[in-house]
Amino acid sequence: MSGPSPDPVAALLRPPPGWSAQEHRQLLVRLLHERLPAAPASPATIAQRQLWFLQQLEPTSTAYHILTVVRLTGELDLPALRGALTAVTDRHDLLRATFAMVDDEVVVRIGPSTPVPVPVVDLVATDAATRDERVRQELTRAHDELFDLAAGPLLRAVVVRCGPGEHLLAVTVHHIVFDGGSRAVFWEHLATAYDALRAGRVPDLDPAEPDEADDDEADDVPDAEDLAEALAYWQGKLAGLPDLDLPGVRDRAARELTAGRRLDVPLDRDVTAALTRLGRSRRATPFMTLLAAYLVLLSRRTGSGDVAVLSPTTGRTSEADESRIGYFVNTVVLRADLTGNPTFAEVVDRVRGLTLDAYAHLAAPFERIVEEVRPARLPGRMPFSQFAFSVEGRPAPPPRLAGLTTAWIDVHTGTAKFDVQLDVLTGESGGLVAAWTWRDELFDPADMAAVADDFTALLSAVADDPEIALDALPVRQPMPASTGTAVPPRPVVRHRPGGAAPCALVHLGGPTDRPPLLLPHPVSGTVGAYAELARLLPAHHLVGIESTADATGDSVDALAESYLAEVVARWPAGPYRLFGWSMGGLLAYEMSRQLVRAGRAVDLLVVVDTAPGQARPADATGAAAVAARFAADLAASLGREHAAPTAATLAALPVEEQTMLLRRWLVEAGVTPVALPVREVRRRVETFARHVTAVAGYHPEGAELPVTLVQATASPRWQPRWQRYAGARTTVHEYEGDHYSLLRRPTVERIAEWLARALDGR
Repeated sequence: MSGPSPDPVAALLRPPPGWSAQEHRQLLVRLLHERLPAAPASPATIAQRQLWFLQQLEPTSTAYHILTVVRLTGELDLPALRGALTAVTDRHDLLRATFAMVDDEVVVRIGPSTPVPVPVVDLVATDAATRDERVRQELTRAHDELFDLAAGPLLRAVVVRCGPGEHLLAVTVHHIVFDGGSRAVFWEHLATAYDALRAGRVPDLDPAEPDEADDDEADDVPDAEDLAEALAYWQGKLAGLPDLDLPGVRDRAARELTAGRRLDVPLDRDVTAALTRLGRSRRATPFMTLLAAYLVLLSRRTGSGDVAVLSPTTGRTSEADESRIGYFVNTVVLRADLTGNPTFAEVVDRVRGLTLDAYAHLAAPFERIVEEVRPARLPGRMPFSQFAFSVEGRPAPPPRLAGLTTAWIDVHTGTAKFDVQLDVLTGESGGLVAAWTWRDELFDPADMAAVADDFTALLSAVADDPEIALDALPVRQPMPASTGTAVPPRPVVRHRPGGAAPCALVHLGGPTDRPPLLLPHPVSGTVGAYAELARLLPAHHLVGIESTADATGDSVDALAESYLAEVVARWPAGPYRLFGWSMGGLLAYEMSRQLVRAGRAVDLLVVVDTAPGQARPADATGAAAVAARFAADLAASLGREHAAPTAATLAALPVEEQTMLLRRWLVEAGVTPVALPVREVRRRVETFARHVTAVAGYHPEGAELPVTLVQATASPRWQPRWQRYAGARTTVHEYEGDHYSLLRRPTVERIAEWLARALDGR
């Protein structure tokens, strides 16, 4: 009698002899794709087509893989995490997309909703001496596995268990469905879904509008007349553009070059502040001023007065775009004429003009420009230029996952899209960092370190003397070409502190081996107003207290209490020293009062031009009025001369356009280096309004505290009010000027002088 027939399904699910599980899985995916009905196809966007073609030119390149790693400390709910990833891919169709060429057209198909697998790599039993290396290997593997654009999926995740209650979540996505603006949306929705599933609820991720895809396609098609005009502009602009190499570059192989290295160089705050002032005086943004310096460096290094860089631009032009995951990036060519030995100030003027001209002709996407201009195409070379440039704002905080403390893990996985790329990043303290990435096969690290040093020296020189001529700049001649063999890089892992907090403690300068002077924020919620004071006190440890998205207190008392929890956790021993301007003065007093009540020592309290019991401003009602007052207050506190939008101007616009106008103004006035997300602009205005209300409602209890009051002659007489709360122990320093001029030169120099003496005496 014969035995039971073999189960064909079970046989199919077992890997054949000699096959790895990964190879077997890929075979099953391909078989399913071949046998399932094809999903409806729609044309890919212009940006997606551009990236699809680049990937076909370099099919084994991992340069378009985006890896994000989060450290998770605490009890991780793996089923909830898997369900959350599936919920996010259900919400955002493009995360289920595949791309293929059909009838000479790149098309996108959206696949069905399927669970997202999240394998777990357990390193708990791994020897501690080798665990870090194993973590690096796993993160490199998570990044380097190639995506199949035609078969998908284009998102994958893996959890690395490093110890009890210690995990790393690594999510890799192909750039064709994900850009920098997608990151915040993805992690916000993942956190929302995880918390809901952990609590036994169905995730609610704000369903997409039914016509969202139609809107994308409509927005992607430029007006024919605008497109023709833009193409004509670029044909003329890019005619005869030389394709330059830096001297010292190695011979380029006729293949794709993807291995890369990275070097991060913090930039001096005084230098970057001087460059910002120079830019304002020439009506140039920080992006334009830093780009001018980069172009000058390339010009001096290559010996050419005709240089160009490639720079990414965002295609997110509406508030709806801010909540979408996708690839909205376009690339713009920025070509500069630096002939004639101009001064650096003149270069800034030229760069401002060329940047505005280029942005005015973005109706022609990069792919169409390449088709029309037809530059020479060689493997491993980008069209038009081998150099790239960008300026990026401060990274968003890590996701808040219930029951977990989170932190970003910054991983450089050894790839480069360009010969040399300079990204000017905003660090957690608000300072700028020049992040250099280069193709490892072409340059020695020592050569690129010299280029980075030249850039730093160049910035210092032009900050000191904007009228310096280019031929007088301290740019060294490059070293001779090296013949050494490139060594494949290992990823560099840096930890960023994470976890939700109601405030950010911002290091403003000085040695950290002594108790800090704490500077709470004014009504803006940020600490930029203290920048000049910090520059004048380099020998003292200054820490600003900024409001964050997690600061939900509606009163000065509640905010002070939540801020103190962070401060005392960081500096439990004290003693505590506080200095606050405007609302920051009220926060400084309330924090001091609560510290003394808790038995902690406060040995310095300075309040600057403020007092409790203030009336709410009459013009702070209505959305347009609040937004206008926010901009005006920010401009005055930071010393910006760029006119802020008025309430009348804002009131004449729809709410969404009001936000977009504020967003542009923040960049044009030099308040932010790059355009903020719409939701962040709105958060800042809402924070400002909440703080104005908190100030008007603050009527504290009295306390026996020695208060030093700094008073502007043009402001109300604050001393009698403080005597109600602090008694006779109030010392007054009065200065000529108004509320806003106190923290600007020359008055702030006098304040810094006696403040330094006060700090030195403690």
